[in-house]
Formats: sequence, C-alpha cells, structure tokens
Amino acid sequence: MNELTDLTELRDLFADKPHPTADRLAPARTALLAEARTQRRLRARAAGLRRLMLAGGLVAAMTGGVIAVQTFNASAPASAAEVLRLAAEAATETPWPEPRDDQYLHYERIAESRAEKGISNVGGPRHVTGEVWASVDGSRPDLWWHKPSKSNPRGPEYKELLTRCPERGARRPAYADLREWPTDQEQLRRKLAEHGNEVVPNKDTVTRTWNGVVNILGSPVPPKQQAAIFKIAATLPGIETEELKDATGKSGIAVTRVDNRGPGGAISRESLIFDKTSYVLLGGQELVPGQGRELWSITRPQITDVLPAWSTSVKRRGCL
Repeated sequence: MNELTDLTELRDLFADKPHPTADRLAPARTALLAEARTQRRLRARAAGLRRLMLAGGLVAAMTGGVIAVQTFNASAPASAAEVLRLAAEAATETPWPEPRDDQYLHYERIAESRAEKGISNVGGPRHVTGEVWASVDGSRPDLWWHKPSKSNPRGPEYKELLTRCPERGARRPAYADLREWPTDQEQLRRKLAEHGNEVVPNKDTVTRTWNGVVNILGSPVPPKQQAAIFKIAATLPGIETEELKDATGKSGIAVTRVDNRGPGGAISRESLIFDKTSYVLLGGQELVPGQGRELWSITRPQITDVLPAWSTSVKRRGCL
C-alpha cells in the first residue's frame, strides 16, 4: 500500500467538502465502533472467539488540527487500545487450565534473533525452541528442554533444571504468585511499574509500566490478571498497531510502543503480537537499531502432575 498516494487521493476526493470537526466526527466513530462491538458479540455466540471488525468504512479523528484516517478491514481494529481491549476479552473467554499449586504448566516458548538492515544481534542470528515445565507455585525446579531449531537441526540441544533464586533480581513471578496479583487498575499499575523498574531501572513511569507488562506476559498469566494487564496497556501513550510475524512465522496484529531507549537514544520498537481473529497473545518482538530484531512466541499451557521420567537424569544448572 502506498500511503502517500492513498492520502493524496483522499484529499482530492474531499477537497470541496466542509472541513471535518470533532463534533461531526465523534458520532460517526462512536456508531461505527458500537456496531462493530455488536457484531463481535453476535459472532462470539455463534463461533466462539471469531471476531471480525466491519470491512470498509473510515474513521477520522481530529487531533490538534490534523486528521488521522484509518481503514477498517477484517484484521484491523480501530486502534491499538481497541486491540488490547479485545485481547482482554479473549483472555477471560478462552478456555484456560486451573492448575493446583503442586502441578506444572507445560508449554512451548520459541525465541529468535534476526539481523536488521545487515546488523546482527550480539552472538549472531539464532533460533531456540524451548519446551518448559514450570512449577505452578515455584517450590520445585522448572524443567527446560532446549531443542535444535528447524533452521538448524544440528544445533545444540540441552536440558536443565532451574531453581528460583531471589538473588537473581528481576524475574517473572511464579504462576501462583501472579494469581494473587490485584486486578484493581491502580494497584496493578503500581505493581507492573515496580516490576518494570527491576527489568530496566530509572525509566519514566510509562516506560516502567510497559516493561512490566511485556516481561510478565512472557510466561503464562492467569486470565483475570492477563485481562487486567491488557486494559492497563491500552491506556499507555505511544502505542500503535502494525502487522508483524511472531517467532513461528505466523502473521498477527501487533501493538507496538515506540521508545528512545536504544543505544544513544535510538528509537526502539517493542511489540505484543496477537492472533488476527481471536486476539489471543501469540508473542512479541523488540526492534532496536544497531542491535537487530528479537522475536518470541509462547503456546497456551497444559497441566501435568509430574515431570517426564527422563528428567531424573537432568542435573540442576542454575537459577531462573
């Protein structure tokens, strides 16, 4: 799509029409979004989580005298905030296991680094597929199985048992701990900002909160807390939508926050990637000029009572 050509044609088309104002545009936008939400509810009853936004249609918003125009189609909700609100709905409507504290969450996590404009990440391009058995309450070691990637089937493979060590500083809380996190927006916002400050200290409140959101969502999160986290992320400034592929190559709709925390103040883009139809979280991406592109994906967890039998031969290798 040529955005400059599209905007020029749109300008010429409406050159002789009255200049739009916020008062003129607000009712149309409200009506369109209301109809879209109604359609989603009807489709949800008929086909689970298959939400489709209205095709066609235009939404214009007056901000400081500039008209922002966005085209609606089956995979493009109105805004980044709307994507996150849909993700919050999906978090509570999608079937999710209810594990006991003495069980494990079994899921797959894929991480990949790629060169960006000829510049590779430190250590070069890599692709890691990890199978994880995470202790629900963190009282027992987690089991990680790092497998060779499809792109490098002869790559390294190893298995390790990892305990939770407080001295490691910033780390994701155990699932049972997250289950106790508040869903009240103000309390949870403070919690996320505190955690985000552990991840990258001495940043502004919005950046700390966003860092907390992305870090916590890198592992399974209970549905109520996940939905509440998405709602908080929807209120943060500087977020936008784009189409990205996750670490598995699946194309999704991304919510990206732009920040100047790259080397020397370079602009970085950190994203959460969602399924275009169900709005279930697929993974994320971080793009920093001069440092390449990092992608990750996570599958929905299953519950198991015990680790696989071969884990008894695996030695403990360190801390989470």
